[in-house]
Amino acid sequence: MKRNALTVLVPIQLERFRSLEKVLEKIGHDIQHNPHLSFDELKTTHFLRWVIIPGPMLAFEANFDCTVEDFLRNFVRLAGCTLREHIYCHCAPPLRAEDTDEALVGYLLDHALSEPLFFQGYPGMSVESIDNDARVREHIQSYLDEARGQYRPGGEHQLHADIGRYLEARASAQQLTLDPERPSWKKRLLRTSAMRVGLGVLALPVALPTGLALLGLRFVEVAANRLRGARGGATRPTYRLKGRERRGRLLEREDFQTQNQLTHLVDLKPGLSRLLLVKLALWVWGYWARYSFAEGRLGGIEGIHFARWILVRNEEPLEAGRAKHRLLFFSNYDGSWEDYLGTFVDRASIGLTTIWCNTEGFPSMRLRVWPPRLELGADREEEFKEWVRQHQVYTQVWFTRHPDLSVSNIYNNRNIRAKAKARLSTEQVKEWLRWLS
Repeated sequence: MKRNALTVLVPIQLERFRSLEKVLEKIGHDIQHNPHLSFDELKTTHFLRWVIIPGPMLAFEANFDCTVEDFLRNFVRLAGCTLREHIYCHCAPPLRAEDTDEALVGYLLDHALSEPLFFQGYPGMSVESIDNDARVREHIQSYLDEARGQYRPGGEHQLHADIGRYLEARASAQQLTLDPERPSWKKRLLRTSAMRVGLGVLALPVALPTGLALLGLRFVEVAANRLRGARGGATRPTYRLKGRERRGRLLEREDFQTQNQLTHLVDLKPGLSRLLLVKLALWVWGYWARYSFAEGRLGGIEGIHFARWILVRNEEPLEAGRAKHRLLFFSNYDGSWEDYLGTFVDRASIGLTTIWCNTEGFPSMRLRVWPPRLELGADREEEFKEWVRQHQVYTQVWFTRHPDLSVSNIYNNRNIRAKAKARLSTEQVKEWLRWLS
């Protein structure tokens, strides 16, 4: 099984903007029963979204269990008519009703972008395996409901064995897979702490110079701003000068189920040095996410299903000194927007600052006199959250395969299933039963 991601960005015809927006709103407001696309038939897709970003451009992103080519062929087979006649007919260049499926696949591939930093919260776990583990968990709960009161304290081994037999008896009829995964020796080796630390150290020759360059550039910017201010010139505009009228619309799509989504787009600061530094920062954090961080965590943060940063070339007419690139961020996460951003601040402020300090309006670092410390941009929680809001983009269509499962639920279900039939010590049985509570 190969986990993959796809990001597609296509310009929208200005005169067709409203028509496209109406179609996407119709799909987004009724994911399950809309007349254009049956998401349930996308059997290997974890997440999918369409969002109109300033430009205007239509951004599409999906996370799935197969190769990009296999995903697109299946996607086009199921939704080719909708893609041709209701969505990409409004883009530039437009798709036509008579275009073949192969032409549609080629069109999407031609507009696909690479992801310099792509994070997966549960690598190696497919839609099918997550569904299976959730069904195993439900069957165990059914057994426990039926057997309530039958087991006394001290009978943990008997309860575990009875649950194992109960599941085994239903495995064939209910299409349950109970056997634990058998990862290759290479995967087991890469998961050891010593190997993760060792691989992480290999990125330091890139990480340290990048961090020092960002710090030096910040001091140069501070000095330049003070010099401009002393001469009576205008300083660089900040997020505080931007409007807030769309905040209410953003809140419409937040905090109504276990999972949430975030789309964020911001201009890079001008200059080739910023483009180079953000590429290096994305490479370093992408490397550590792949080889060094603990499984399921992005820099110590739990609860992120999939996340990615993408560099987008700015196609709008450029003003003097304006950045030529923008940084697009997609995230699928657990919990509320406030908690998610708060966790970022508490556990990953260094990572966020090294990436987003290259963008316009990001809160600047500052020295605190007491207690004495260097406060990074992402450490300034209120300013950081306000900056995220100002550059957050309303997402028209967002699909999640498992809306009620958190990352923690997914791992817990996997562990329960993997040890349902295993021989366990008394302590291991007690721990396994605690996972069920």
